[in-house]
Amino acid sequence: MDKMVLIDLETQDFRVETGIYEVACLAVENYEIVGRLYLAKEIPGYRGQRKYGFGFYNISRDPEYISRFQDFMEKHPYPIVAHNCSFDRKFLVYYRWLPADYPAYCSIQAIKAADGSLPSYALDYLVRHFHLAPAADHTAMSDTENLYRILKILRPRTWIPLGSEEFRPYGPRIKPRPLEEIDLPIATTDRLQGEVICFTGDSPYPRHIMQEIAIKNGARVVNSITPRTTMLVTGRHPGPKKLAQARERGLPIVPDHEFLARLNLSDRDITA
Repeated sequence: MDKMVLIDLETQDFRVETGIYEVACLAVENYEIVGRLYLAKEIPGYRGQRKYGFGFYNISRDPEYISRFQDFMEKHPYPIVAHNCSFDRKFLVYYRWLPADYPAYCSIQAIKAADGSLPSYALDYLVRHFHLAPAADHTAMSDTENLYRILKILRPRTWIPLGSEEFRPYGPRIKPRPLEEIDLPIATTDRLQGEVICFTGDSPYPRHIMQEIAIKNGARVVNSITPRTTMLVTGRHPGPKKLAQARERGLPIVPDHEFLARLNLSDRDITA
């Protein structure tokens, strides 16, 4: 794909109702940047870290920012590309920055098609793997520029439209490793001893990493709801069949951010 608009949003939370706080766009032609747009409104006097959209006002419904974004897209009428694009597009469509049928592609899928050997496709891992930075900043323009550099290195040839039947956010599932082979930088505990956990939906880490986190904390993991399953952990776009089965059996349904919080992993990068 020789023309695209790379996009990153900072939203403070997974829930679309939280709003949009930062937007960065790079218009790219033949892997050269031909246009830039950065939208954010800083909170005066804010003293915390400006990442994940914190330190900025919610601009989701601000007509000035929406107009500037739409003008940029009109000037560069190319498909949008984002890392885990289904997440960013959900916000843009919900707040009517983009129509629901606007062409969109996920860079995770394209990068995986270009190099399927990597253990993780999280942006934090990729910027380290390609020696671009010690870690992703989780600020809109920095993350967009890092994505641009990664795509320019790999120049993926396979791009699958978001929403098509072929699209899968993380491609074929990678099996979790047995406990003795897991080298994640987290402690081995028995906090989840006796739990049999099933995962569904898109989470901050690839599925096999989420499963390995559970295994490191004493749980068993399964890929479907069985009579022995004791918990369902859900990310974005959870499978309706698994949800229905869990509710029918009265299983605890735990959002992935709560699952990580229970294990004191909310603010840690465990893919290092």
